[in-house]
Amino acid sequence: MMQSKENMHLTLYSRPGCTLCEEAAILLDFVLDEFPEWTFEEINIEEDAALSLKYLYEIPVLVHQEAVWSYGKLETETVRNRLLEKR
Repeated sequence: MMQSKENMHLTLYSRPGCTLCEEAAILLDFVLDEFPEWTFEEINIEEDAALSLKYLYEIPVLVHQEAVWSYGKLETETVRNRLLEKR
């Protein structure tokens, strides 16, 4: 099932100084090289009180259309497999 362009977007919730968040962004850049139709945006939870409360102890958090794909350390194969499922 082909996804529409709006649906091919991931959100990475993070905050400054978070080493796991930095690693997650690098991993996403790497994995998305294989999936050029997909994009991701990194959002700093410290800029939104509600997001900060929601995700403070769980970042990095990877989300696709309100569905959480991953909390904490991202694994390359897990992200790749989720993307393959959406192809």
